[in-house]
Amino acid sequence: MISTHYPPTHIGGDAKFVEYLSTELANKGHEVHVFHSPSAYRLLRKSEQIDTVDSSREGVQRHSFSSRAGTLGPLLALSIGYWRNAERELDRLRREIRPDVVHWHNTRGFIGIPSKRPGEISIFTSHDYSAVCSRSNLMRPNLVVCDQPRLCMLCNIRWMKPPHLWRAGSRRVVQYPKETRILCPSEFMVERLREDGVPVFQVLRNFVPDPGHNSLRGTSSRDSLVYLGMLERHKGVSTLTKAFIKSSRDQGFKLHIIGEGSLRGGIADEVARHGMQDRIHVHGFLSRENVEIIRRDAAAQILPSIWYENAPLTALEALSLGVPVIGSDFGGIPEIVGPDSGGRIFHGGDAEDLSKVLVSTWHQRDALKEMSDKARRAYEARFTPEMHLKNYFGIIAQSTN
Repeated sequence: MISTHYPPTHIGGDAKFVEYLSTELANKGHEVHVFHSPSAYRLLRKSEQIDTVDSSREGVQRHSFSSRAGTLGPLLALSIGYWRNAERELDRLRREIRPDVVHWHNTRGFIGIPSKRPGEISIFTSHDYSAVCSRSNLMRPNLVVCDQPRLCMLCNIRWMKPPHLWRAGSRRVVQYPKETRILCPSEFMVERLREDGVPVFQVLRNFVPDPGHNSLRGTSSRDSLVYLGMLERHKGVSTLTKAFIKSSRDQGFKLHIIGEGSLRGGIADEVARHGMQDRIHVHGFLSRENVEIIRRDAAAQILPSIWYENAPLTALEALSLGVPVIGSDFGGIPEIVGPDSGGRIFHGGDAEDLSKVLVSTWHQRDALKEMSDKARRAYEARFTPEMHLKNYFGIIAQSTN
């Protein structure tokens, strides 16, 4: 596994997924190695506390690569497309390990374009839009979705991020080796990447570990909703708070907002301004145990994103607990949320539409048990480790032919 980030030095769900997959493979008896870069994590988090010790976690061998020049290595890698010392170390590691499969994940700021050595099967999972967007999220600085990327270097500068010099001109779209099988966790991403000429092989949906039936929610009052994620504009949390306040007289839910970000102070001020402190609780970061307690007791989890989400793990985690999801119609969210999973869809960014969904959910609480059962069945049918590994090994078998 080659990934810029890997727990505990990670930020998003892509690195968490790499950990999930690596652990499942190790549990099946496979020898699994992960090559990652704590230096890239330090660049993003501006943190001096990084874990650089190679170790084995649950049978997975972790190989961390850090720059002697601090954050200069990953900074240059973002700008010029490769990090020579990191790629040399990766080449040495591959000669030593002689892997059957090399699985590439998000590697910006670390390793350049995937490469293939004789005897290896090469797989790349596109967890975001890095293949066609230097910002990886197809969002312009004004938070308008970018459907036809142009002036990409200027866009990066306006985001106050290092310009990707290696993507200038006609090289905006990454050219992957023909031997590399490109996978996406959602149909939406497959279609979007193919629009720009990326030869995606097929969909391979994400999974999350099964918490087991003992972890399913009990017979709580189900009078609460939960948002779990970054408190940033593209996540749509402002739409959620507006919709909740707008509908507050017509529904009796409480809202738990869990996460950190630049909008936290503004959200807290808005809650206080409307006198909603007893209805809307802004928690910040919580321990995983406390998050699960709140989530299990919720009537639904809200996913109000206004960007092209791919296949967010937080939605899959909710389904695994039997918690239905109310999600926007952006990106791959509708492939997870829908009638067959007990969830409901609203138009992303439309507080009026979301407020109507919240009110109707409140007045149809007698259907929450059925919604919960559908959520769990959707998880068991599409998002379990067993389902993922079956398809994963099928792709590997095809790659050997």
